[in-house]
Amino acid sequence: MFIELIDVLRCPNAHEDSWLVLAAGRTNGRDIIDGTLGCPVCRAEYAIVNGVVRFTDEPRARAEPPDEGEAFRLAALLDLTGGRGYAVLVGETGNQAPRVRELTDMQLMLVNPPDGVAMGGGVSGLTSAPGTLPLAAGSARAIALHRAASPALLAASLDALAPGGRLLAPVALPLPAKLSELARDERHWLAERRQTGVSGGGGGGGGGSSGIVPISRRR
Repeated sequence: MFIELIDVLRCPNAHEDSWLVLAAGRTNGRDIIDGTLGCPVCRAEYAIVNGVVRFTDEPRARAEPPDEGEAFRLAALLDLTGGRGYAVLVGETGNQAPRVRELTDMQLMLVNPPDGVAMGGGVSGLTSAPGTLPLAAGSARAIALHRAASPALLAASLDALAPGGRLLAPVALPLPAKLSELARDERHWLAERRQTGVSGGGGGGGGGSSGIVPISRRR
């Protein structure tokens, strides 16, 4: 877990919003390999094991080799240009993290990452209960949901997504009114959260969106 991303993590228990306090154990540069996060409100503690914050003991699928074409598609659709902010990859989309990191300097947060995907070098992970994202409101620059994403997870993603941020979701989920659609195919829709004070329709695109930005491999 990249140490600066500790600031965007939130206790999943039902109480007022609060940062978590880190007790670092094993580290590697600016990555926390093992340690503990504590909530100052409810006193809950969450272990960091091999770079993954364990908010829950959700089972994780086994990792599959990344696909270069799929990784490039993710990076381009989510507009992962520049190194500012962080992007969230949920479930099996985390398989593409090693390749995506070849295309961008942006930090990646893997939610319920496949077991076997290595953390560190710009890749961090956490486990969370279904339909939840224990992340600060409006903090994520981009989010890619997995194919089995639920309406509850979509709602949690809207809370975590920053204004102007991009969300890639399976077409089975309805497009929320807070988003402007940018693109759609047989698998996904891509949308952008409208900036505060910007008007525009929900499902038909437009509304001040920035368009799809091509991306090239990072040297």
